[in-house]
Amino acid sequence: MRALSSFLLVLTLLPLMSQARSISDVNLEEIIKVGNSGTELSLNGASLRKTYMVINTYVGGLYLETPSHDENQILESDEHRRMLFHVLLRKVTARKVAQALKDALVLNISREEQETLGPNINQFLSMFDGKLKRGDEVNIDYIPGAGTRVTIDGDDKGIVPGKRFADALLSVWVGENPVGSNFKQDILGY
Repeated sequence: MRALSSFLLVLTLLPLMSQARSISDVNLEEIIKVGNSGTELSLNGASLRKTYMVINTYVGGLYLETPSHDENQILESDEHRRMLFHVLLRKVTARKVAQALKDALVLNISREEQETLGPNINQFLSMFDGKLKRGDEVNIDYIPGAGTRVTIDGDDKGIVPGKRFADALLSVWVGENPVGSNFKQDILGY
């Protein structure tokens, strides 16, 4: 009987052990499968992004093939990774989101990189159209050998070629001037 009770307790706790991480009522799976290959990515860290220190803007999560606390190691690796953000605002134009990403991007790359990556940045910005609303999810995947795939609420917007752009874009969250120092620490898993 005791063995049966222990077994039932384990069965009851299994969903909790594999439960997603929850931030501001947003559940982020601990492990996801991506691409046709079924590559598994682990949630490295997640955080709530606030603007003006009071407005909950989005919950972001960084998924990696090989979790790491070291932003340089993450940027140097040539493995699949995903930065996702789950929109918390009631409604916002996708262009406004894209502009905020561009503003954060240019803070983290040199003037030379801005010029070199200009066509990539413009292609990326053009993928954001329409409106985003609470509950929409944006996935930004780096795919080795291909580039940065953008998916907005399940709609594949295309791929921006090259790893250099992918690294520059990830610097928005893990670079020298991230969207927030606490946000950076959280997604790096500290």
